[in-house]
Amino acid sequence: MTQHNAWANPEANTQPPSWYDEVQEDVSDRITTTANWFDGFFGQDKLDKDRASASAKLRLGYVPIERDFARFEHQFRLRARLPNLEDKWDVIVSDYNDSNESHESERVINETQGQQKKEDLTVAVRYIHSQDNRNFISTRVGFAKGADIYIRTRYRRQFSLADKLSLETEPAIYYYIAHGYGARFDFKIDYQSSETSLWRQDNSWEYIEDEEYPEWRHNLLFYHQLNNQSALISGIFAHGEIINGYKLENKGIFVRYRAQALRDWFYFEIEPFIHYPDFRDHAHTPGIALRIEINFQQQ
Repeated sequence: MTQHNAWANPEANTQPPSWYDEVQEDVSDRITTTANWFDGFFGQDKLDKDRASASAKLRLGYVPIERDFARFEHQFRLRARLPNLEDKWDVIVSDYNDSNESHESERVINETQGQQKKEDLTVAVRYIHSQDNRNFISTRVGFAKGADIYIRTRYRRQFSLADKLSLETEPAIYYYIAHGYGARFDFKIDYQSSETSLWRQDNSWEYIEDEEYPEWRHNLLFYHQLNNQSALISGIFAHGEIINGYKLENKGIFVRYRAQALRDWFYFEIEPFIHYPDFRDHAHTPGIALRIEINFQQQ
């Protein structure tokens, strides 16, 4: 099992179309049509099999925590691949920081924060220099942190240590016009304990020039696929800043149940968690997250 298998879409539902099917199909058609219109600026029209592809994801959540019952969250991300540019270019629009979008653990930590961080709309164009089973090199140029222009290059390398044990490293460097230089290093180890279970130990360190201290994150996650429609992810995490050593900002434990419902493009999640944020003097702080996710992509 890999992480993608744990969250894989089940086979399409055979129920007759309803109004929400029509809405989902209409949005999917519109974003694909827009992607093809944009792709048309870079060359002659391609055959249908080479059409530009586009996908979007909308996540809505209600996350009450201790006595704060008015915490809501939303995330939106759109991605389009352009075949007239040899499928090496992506256009990405999102309202959250997806600089490390391939890491589920990054999202887990961000979504169990005691303090919700406001993210600005990010618009970027990504060029993929090289991509295969073990290596991935890309450069992204866009707008983030308000109207700040940035450029980011990252390199991901995977190593197979044993039959069920793998290692992945991912260094990245970037530059913001208003915020200065930055660098990040991610390091994770995966152990596939069974066909349906995966252990992951994930680490990251990040430095940005205009921020006072570098940040660190560590976590241990356990993925378990229950069936083709549902999965569990549970784990412990800790993160903070490097100030004469490690300074803890938050730590916690969580269990997330994720399942497909109604259609293969609709998911819901239930996630109870307990964490110990510094703004509450690291006191025991329980909460629960209730989320839905809608995926848009032309079939």
